Amino acid sequence: MTMFLALLLSAVTTEAPQVVNAGFETINERTETPVGWSFTSLPNQAHLVSYKTAVVPSGTKTRALSISVVPNHPDQRVAYNAHQDVQGVVAGKKYRVAARVQARGLQTLPMVVVQCLDESGNKMLAFARTEERKIDNDVEKWENVQTEVTVPEGTSTFRLRIGIPAEGNAGGTALIDDIRIVEIK
Repeated sequence: MTMFLALLLSAVTTEAPQVVNAGFETINERTETPVGWSFTSLPNQAHLVSYKTAVVPSGTKTRALSISVVPNHPDQRVAYNAHQDVQGVVAGKKYRVAARVQARGLQTLPMVVVQCLDESGNKMLAFARTEERKIDNDVEKWENVQTEVTVPEGTSTFRLRIGIPAEGNAGGTALIDDIRIVEIK
């Protein structure tokens, strides 16, 4: 009976969407970036944005993703984000994707974006993002942001993006932590 229960639980666990390094605790020591994530930048202009992990000032010394835009960022419309393709989502099911965020020197709260792509990776079948929220002050206490998406038939890639737009956020820093994907019944 114990063996059957263990097999049943492992089957449930492997089918659930799995975000790699969702808490940003595992880092590449050389680059100080979180393992399992890829990062956007403008071609030949990686110096305009900084991605790294930051130790969260709390008793637990956990890490979070830090995204900083240089103060003299040119007036270009670009979203800087960390992203990964998440395994384990099922077509036809609805998911809530959430994160905890803080903001320093930003005009907009960090965002969570989901893209459901076809087999070619070129056609977007569904798109969801957290509500864009303007802010006037730093957000020093963790806030939850979330979005929901129903995965359409034909989805081959479920791409998760977390980040900030550069526009209006030059010189600012976003802290993002604890990414969660849960099925909504």
